[in-house]
Amino acid sequence: MMQETKSYYLPAYRSVIIGIILILVGLGATFGGIDPHQNLWYNFQIILISFDGVFDFIVSIMLLFFKAGFIAGGYLYIRYAKGVERARLDNKGFYYREIPKGSGLSKLGMDTGPLTFSPYHAIRDISFKKNFWTGSQIIITLNSGILPLVALGVLKDHEKLEIVTTIRSHLQKADEAPGT
Repeated sequence: MMQETKSYYLPAYRSVIIGIILILVGLGATFGGIDPHQNLWYNFQIILISFDGVFDFIVSIMLLFFKAGFIAGGYLYIRYAKGVERARLDNKGFYYREIPKGSGLSKLGMDTGPLTFSPYHAIRDISFKKNFWTGSQIIITLNSGILPLVALGVLKDHEKLEIVTTIRSHLQKADEAPGT
């Protein structure tokens, strides 16, 4: 019988780099407009909230949330750098992260949703392809069609090979089982 559960995570350094970039963008947007030749009140309104007029007030409130979102998002990326799961294998099947279809905003929150599950009996084939242009990737053939697992591209090659080998051995055991 296979091990209980094996998880594969996004490399921590990638999350830390993304977090640092987000924080720097947030801080740059916050402090980028400071003018050292102006008074404190003017600079305060540039950094936080402008009281020059109703329109300026509303825009500055929206920008404040925007800036805080970048800084908070960067902090969260760094804080949870070691816990972004991209794939999991257990006795039931294969769980993997898919890149969502649609706008760029849905792709930004890709790691917040649940993993996609495919039971072993729904997997017809799995392969590891290495290409100069696309790098190494896992291609899975399900009953519903062929699916390149692009989101798993950040895993190391030995982890991808381990996933392919484990799933193939599980598929071979299912083929050899009597009565199937």
